[in-house]
Amino acid sequence: MSNDNVEDAGIASVPYYLVLLLPGENHAAAAEHFAAHVRFIEEMEAANVVLLGGAFEAPVGGAEGAYLLHCGSEAEALAWAARDPLIQSGSYRPQVVVWNLVGVAVGAIDAALR
Repeated sequence: MSNDNVEDAGIASVPYYLVLLLPGENHAAAAEHFAAHVRFIEEMEAANVVLLGGAFEAPVGGAEGAYLLHCGSEAEALAWAARDPLIQSGSYRPQVVVWNLVGVAVGAIDAALR
């Protein structure tokens, strides 16, 4: 479904940026950078930039995990991703996908994550 169809239907949408984490040239070193990655995610939470994120049970299109950012542009999403220790170390490389969200059902969020 294109964003034009959503707009034509009178449905509001907001661009978010899905940062897919694809294995990088230094993928074997990912574990040693994971604690710093968690601190970075906490920094994004404090800045109200990251909506959700996590690892995939099985890779999707080569991506092993992702996080969803709410920021001003794709360039800003790439700038945030470039600060991720997993990406800085070369353990992963980012691929940003623009995702025009039409809604978030807050009640569907598992209580363990609230």
